[in-house]
Amino acid sequence: VPESEDIIASTKLVNPGGVDKIEFVAPSEPGDYPYICTFPGHWRLMQGIIKVKK
Repeated sequence: VPESEDIIASTKLVNPGGVDKIEFVAPSEPGDYPYICTFPGHWRLMQGIIKVKK
């Protein structure tokens, strides 16, 4: 995962059957924040949007 101010959280690559945990502070600005799985080929199905509302 490249360094970027647009990326607020990430994990290392997790092997099949493995787990990891992310804790982060949601952006204070309301809006839609996309997320994806960066494992090669997974992003097409493993993606979504975190919706931040006031």
